[in-house]
Amino acid sequence: MPWPSDYLEHTESSAPLSALEAEWRFTASSDGVHVVLPDGRMDLIVAFRGEDDRPVEDLQLMIVGPAQRWSDVTVMRGDRFFGVRFRPGRGGACLGVEAALLRDAGIVGREVHNVLGSDAEALRSATTPAELAVALRGVARCRAASADELPPPVKRAIELVGAGGGRLSLGEVAAAVDIPQRSLRRHLSQALGLTFKAYSSVLRFQRTMRLLTRDSHPLSLAEAALEGGYSDQAHMTREFRRHGGFTPGARPPLVLIGMAFD
Repeated sequence: MPWPSDYLEHTESSAPLSALEAEWRFTASSDGVHVVLPDGRMDLIVAFRGEDDRPVEDLQLMIVGPAQRWSDVTVMRGDRFFGVRFRPGRGGACLGVEAALLRDAGIVGREVHNVLGSDAEALRSATTPAELAVALRGVARCRAASADELPPPVKRAIELVGAGGGRLSLGEVAAAVDIPQRSLRRHLSQALGLTFKAYSSVLRFQRTMRLLTRDSHPLSLAEAALEGGYSDQAHMTREFRRHGGFTPGARPPLVLIGMAFD
């Protein structure tokens, strides 16, 4: 099966491009099923075949919505994917789609052309992988620069939920940004494409996976459940099955996106 080493990521840290979180690449080293874990983000992806010094073949454009469960993606050796991941709550505005409509789903081919218009043509006109990478970066940055910003309290709320690893309650976040809970719940669902509860659960899952797999002082299952914000180890196990399709004690080798750890 493809391995996590097939995946490379570069985190975007430039302040003017705050809507972009990372650029990433995946090249399948073997035939198999690649498991994609949920991260609650949206991605613009180009899938293709072709070596660096060869023309791009079988190009396909994809927009993937915010996920709360894992996906099994069948790949063949040599399949390549270049992607741009948008920060939480920013993908919909940047790509011109309603995030909730793509929850646990995506669009491909002609549907992407209908959404991106001339930007899709710019991607399809690239003839080599290097040109494709430049075109993808350019499209993503232009869309990030022209997209409407989130209201500052909503942006701050999303940051707080992320910094807390999904462990803060809606009431705590609402109090911190001075927005009524009902209004904040609505704003977050619209921006994220996931409910507050679902997004927080995904963040807890990702953070706890990192706690369990870190090289320095990995936690026991009981310790991870407590630190991850679960009521107990059984709760953690249920959430791992829901989001990843596996239990905390039987984790396959998987890619964790470059989220903040603490």
